[in-house]
Amino acid sequence: MAPTFTHEFKNQSYTGKTSFGTGVYIDGQFRDGSNGTTIDVVNPTNGSLITKIAEAMAADVNTAVKAAQKALDTTWGLNTSGAERGELIGKLARLMERDQDELSAIEALDNGKTFGWAKGVDIAFSIQTIKYFAGWADKITGQTIETDEKKLVYTRHEPLGVVGQIIPWNFPLLMFAWKIAPALATGNAIVIKTHGDASGSWEKVELGLGSVFDALFASAEA
Repeated sequence: MAPTFTHEFKNQSYTGKTSFGTGVYIDGQFRDGSNGTTIDVVNPTNGSLITKIAEAMAADVNTAVKAAQKALDTTWGLNTSGAERGELIGKLARLMERDQDELSAIEALDNGKTFGWAKGVDIAFSIQTIKYFAGWADKITGQTIETDEKKLVYTRHEPLGVVGQIIPWNFPLLMFAWKIAPALATGNAIVIKTHGDASGSWEKVELGLGSVFDALFASAEA
């Protein structure tokens, strides 16, 4: 089990405590990386060490892909209606909206942005993006085109499968939203590679993702 990072914020922008796992997040759990190595997360404003996060290796990626494929085959994708996908994705946006001050403080801590910029741009647009694609989840439909009595022409939209997504350091949570929201809305499963220098806000949001989707996965395994 990977260790948990805890930090107490005490400044004029935000006062509160945050806590989240520092491991590789696979199948609803934070885990140590397969080789036990870690990456230093450094405060860019003063060079101090914030925490250490697990370093994922090829074996961890393979495990994550298998878990994502299992979810796609048994619970997600074509097993879940667009309306249900939209509701779950929308719930994630509501959780982020509830915790936006905490997320903004984390983003400022490990990315070097000001709290105001993180909240007004990164977090606000992330929530907006996720809400937008949640609304599209039940509106993705095919077409039937009239040709003649001997032909039937139609399109059917299906998930591509497991999607690999790389998140950069400069807008970690916003780029996360841009990538995962349309992928999940269209029924794909995801494996995400975050940037080691600025992954704090994403580690926190993983907990939200877990709480949103745990009930769905549990019902499938019961």
